[in-house]
Amino acid sequence: MHKTLKTLLIVFILDILFLSFIYTVLYSIFKTIHKPSIWKLTIIHTNDVHSRYDQINEAATDCSSKQFEQKQCYGGIARHKTVIDKLRKENKNSLLLDGGDQFQGTLFFTYYNAIGNHEFDKGPETLAAHHSRLNMPIVCANINTTLNPLLGANIKPYHIFKEYNLGVIGYITDTTGGISNAGPTLEFYDPIPIVQQYVNELRSMGIKRILTVSHNGYGPDKELAANTYGVAVHIGGHSHTLLSNDTTSNDYHLASGPYPTIVKNAIGEDTLIVQAFWAGKYIGHLDVSFDKNGKVVNYSGAPILIDQSIPQDPEIADLVKQWREPFDQYTKTVVGRANEPFDQSSCQRNECTMGNLVLDSFLWSQRKISKVNAAFLNSGGIRAGLMKGNITREDIITILPFSNSLVILDMSGQNITDLLESATGRWKNIISGKRVTSFIQLSGIRFKYNSSKPVFKRVLEVNIQNSDTEIFEPLDLKKNYKIITVDFVANTGDGLLPYPIQDLIPLDSPDVVLTNNIQDKKVVSPYLDGRIQDVAHITIHSTLSPHEPIHFGYFDDDKLSDNVEIKMKGDIKPGRQIVIKIDGL
Repeated sequence: MHKTLKTLLIVFILDILFLSFIYTVLYSIFKTIHKPSIWKLTIIHTNDVHSRYDQINEAATDCSSKQFEQKQCYGGIARHKTVIDKLRKENKNSLLLDGGDQFQGTLFFTYYNAIGNHEFDKGPETLAAHHSRLNMPIVCANINTTLNPLLGANIKPYHIFKEYNLGVIGYITDTTGGISNAGPTLEFYDPIPIVQQYVNELRSMGIKRILTVSHNGYGPDKELAANTYGVAVHIGGHSHTLLSNDTTSNDYHLASGPYPTIVKNAIGEDTLIVQAFWAGKYIGHLDVSFDKNGKVVNYSGAPILIDQSIPQDPEIADLVKQWREPFDQYTKTVVGRANEPFDQSSCQRNECTMGNLVLDSFLWSQRKISKVNAAFLNSGGIRAGLMKGNITREDIITILPFSNSLVILDMSGQNITDLLESATGRWKNIISGKRVTSFIQLSGIRFKYNSSKPVFKRVLEVNIQNSDTEIFEPLDLKKNYKIITVDFVANTGDGLLPYPIQDLIPLDSPDVVLTNNIQDKKVVSPYLDGRIQDVAHITIHSTLSPHEPIHFGYFDDDKLSDNVEIKMKGDIKPGRQIVIKIDGL
């Protein structure tokens, strides 16, 4: 009896162990089958470096040895290499993406001629030659290269990273033809329907993880995100936008939104938008987790400030030093001194100190040899400010990097008024209907406008200098005036003028004129004199253009506070008016 019970007990224990084993095995299998398939990716991104391959200062010009000693230097590709290598080492799956405008900005481009709109500044042939030397995919879906097969051979609408089962679609601002030297053989289309077309194509191939890399601007990227679906993350550029959640950052006041910015797409799902400022001061870092359907289920990250706490990669630093040698002695030549910093960051919104110095230099240069009334320039042509202290040739070239020439136009008073209405309307040219993509800076003209008025009815008062007496007089709509600008603007660049003006005589380049003026003055001080005045106080009217560059500085829905009322928000189309009331002003 005792032996039988003992046997039964052993059998019972073995049964329990067997069942426990079976349960454990089945549970593990079941858990594996039903466990969500999560895949993680680290996105490392840059945009709008504008040839800042060496370290820069706060004004985005060349960093001096004194600024280096004071730990006031940022960026530079030697530090980029350090950060990128570290992120790649720490993260199994990573992609390095650039949102365009590596070209143009310093002598690293001007001297060496080394896809954003500025990649076209030397024409598509130079860009094609550059592309042929690259060993990375170049993507741009909304460019038509049919008439330029040499360039088209290296550009494709998207690239599939097979090891990640992930597609990246590229697109660019469709204003590229008007803000660069793209030429007549290229066309640029509205990216929204084209991006959706290629999203659908990728998904039909079984690719569910989809990103875009764009050179389109923060505002237009948000519009595209809201009107497409199937894209997890949009990596942007063009508008030089800082996105940040760090309220302790010294640059937080420059942030246009959170990092990442979340937008509901066309079917109500969240999609992410990121951008990393400009000039290489930041590198974007976003960790994203995808589910099996390619949707983002988790994310984290922030733009990384590339300051002097990050060591420079020695090999890259030595390479940059070698690149500098042919022009370093020339660029380090001191041409004058700034008593205080000159601001460029506000030039796309209003009168700015850097704009006043540049445009007054234009007028100064030509009044010595001819009778001219005034000068104007697209604000986008002024690319940097000045720090307090010595001003070098490198600073000048960084402020005015484009290979333009001054030209003198014959403009009637009505032509000038149309120019001002187009610039302050910040939407389309009043005559041609061509999109306007830049504000203006000027000299010899003082005008008032009211941004609370409808577009093309904003200019209230214009005074212009008499070319003989240099006294300001009311603008005569029927009188002709001599006006200085640059050949890019005269050829309808940025849409400020309605039609190209031909057979103009090219004069000095803007950088030479600014250099000569500073050398003549020896010391320059920043100043504002009210030459551009917006008299609006209570209500701001603006035409809502879906393609409006974010650097125009308009209100962003995401940043409006509770005391701001927006009317007609649900039914706004391009050309309609929005009314924004701000209490307490």
